[in-house]
Amino acid sequence: MEFYRVTKDSPNWHFKAYDYVRTDAFCFGQNIKIETEFSHDDPDEEIQAIVAIDDHKPIAGLRITYPAPNIGRIGRVCVVRERQKSGIGKQLIAEAEKWIFETGVTHVVITAQDRAAGFYEKCGYTINPNIDPDIFDPHKLTLSPEERIKRRGANGFVCVTMEKDL
Repeated sequence: MEFYRVTKDSPNWHFKAYDYVRTDAFCFGQNIKIETEFSHDDPDEEIQAIVAIDDHKPIAGLRITYPAPNIGRIGRVCVVRERQKSGIGKQLIAEAEKWIFETGVTHVVITAQDRAAGFYEKCGYTINPNIDPDIFDPHKLTLSPEERIKRRGANGFVCVTMEKDL
């Protein structure tokens, strides 16, 4: 298995591999509408992502952003359905933490589905109920508080903020 760091200068197939994993995990696996999953992607964004490839097939991915000084945010963590619960997610998070730490950032947050909180706790994260998960998502901050509450329950889960010091 290989992990690729995806940046704006990466080969196009890295982006396509990550999008494939997102589509499989979120659209097919969780029945999230494709327009919802990809509607906030900005083609001009300075992307940082990691994609895992095994036997020449994309199997997992995530995105990294830096919403504030000394805060790295891991998001859109996904593993193809056939490889979920295989340990790849934990390896993927470790790769992201390594990259974030290399930039000098030592605090990581993850806005996670509440049903995935146990997985992140196994990776050393703790839930911080005092932080609104939307604070790290600039797209959701454009919504009114009422719209945010409605959206949180739309797919059968709510979001929680998990955090960890590296």
